[in-house]
Amino acid sequence: MRALKILLPVATTALFLVPALHAQSPATPDRPWEPLFLGYGTAPEMDFAGRTVLSLQSLVSRSIGGIGHMEERHPGLAPAWEFPVAATVLLLQHEVGGHGGRAREFGLSPSYAFHYDLSAATGTARPPRTNEEGSLLAAGGVEADGVMSHRVMLDLLRPEGADGAKVPLALMSKLDLSLYVASAKRPGQGLVDQYRQGNDVAYYLFSRQAEERGADPAAVWDGSYVPVLNDPALDHTRRAAREAALWNVLDPSLVGAVVNYFRQHVLGGEVRVHAPVLRIHGEDGLGLSLGTRAALGPQEVSRYLDLYVASRQGVCTVYVRDLDSPVNRTYGGGLGVHGLRLGPGLELGLAADAWKEPDSLNGPHTGTGWNASGELDAGLGERWGVAAKVGSKSRGFLPGLPLADGVYFGFGVKASL
Repeated sequence: MRALKILLPVATTALFLVPALHAQSPATPDRPWEPLFLGYGTAPEMDFAGRTVLSLQSLVSRSIGGIGHMEERHPGLAPAWEFPVAATVLLLQHEVGGHGGRAREFGLSPSYAFHYDLSAATGTARPPRTNEEGSLLAAGGVEADGVMSHRVMLDLLRPEGADGAKVPLALMSKLDLSLYVASAKRPGQGLVDQYRQGNDVAYYLFSRQAEERGADPAAVWDGSYVPVLNDPALDHTRRAAREAALWNVLDPSLVGAVVNYFRQHVLGGEVRVHAPVLRIHGEDGLGLSLGTRAALGPQEVSRYLDLYVASRQGVCTVYVRDLDSPVNRTYGGGLGVHGLRLGPGLELGLAADAWKEPDSLNGPHTGTGWNASGELDAGLGERWGVAAKVGSKSRGFLPGLPLADGVYFGFGVKASL
């Protein structure tokens, strides 16, 4: 898979890390730092992988800003290192957490190549067994980025907000799907060339077509598949992807978060940033916000409309989902809570999702899909903590989760430096 170009190599940021850890000032009550996180979960587990990458973003940005106390003396310079670091660590989520996560899920033994021209790619030891796996593998990079961005948006709505350094990473990961889709050419030789060069969206479009036409997934994987360019279903999928890409980028919660990043973090020097909300009954009342998302599934393109309700105890979410396939359109929805405070150092997250699988050209839909999950964060003293999640779902596509039905889990540790 072709990967995003990065603005700063990992090796360069690593040079700053060791000396800066000793240069940073200790945390104070008015400049709180979020705990760092390291997590693992059932493949593809893009959420806990994203939390880990977000912690890496905070750690490296904090370390660079700590050199000579730059973040305290010159907060307006924070974007000079936070955006390049975000572009660097985003590559890990896109390749290892995204393409690699789906490849691990399907037992394809992924490998990664990071080049001197600041690009990267994910390869596999064997081709996908089905074109459904191939389309998920192709879209896995932008899928994982979207999952990570959504996590940041929820954290920004919590009473304590989120590390300001995470906002550039949330912005870049959010735009990833929209930029990839926008870069895909119209059906023609140009799109075929992109497919054979490893462009994620071009491969996704043709693997969707190959699935509908019963083509050999190995031929699609090695580039020998000959696409049908005058295919109405291909046109429909491409158009749906472009509409979803536009919907994805017109996210009022993201726009507000970026504005507050510059207002609170860059100009104000605050460590944490809060997403703006429409308050009901004063400053201590509930806060409302809207968000938009999109995802590329193996049978459909999905658009999400999120309603966020922020309170002093946590964040409640409700969403509706539009699933668009070349055959028909179906709908779904879900609700959940994020960071619900149960006591000192103890937080709960819950989610429930349901959707109707759309029909496809190669067979009927599989009925109604569902998912239910719970997540618990617990502190173990002042410096350490753990996080765990467990869930169960039916077969079907839901961003960041296994395609198959069954139980999935994740586990992580937290540390405050």
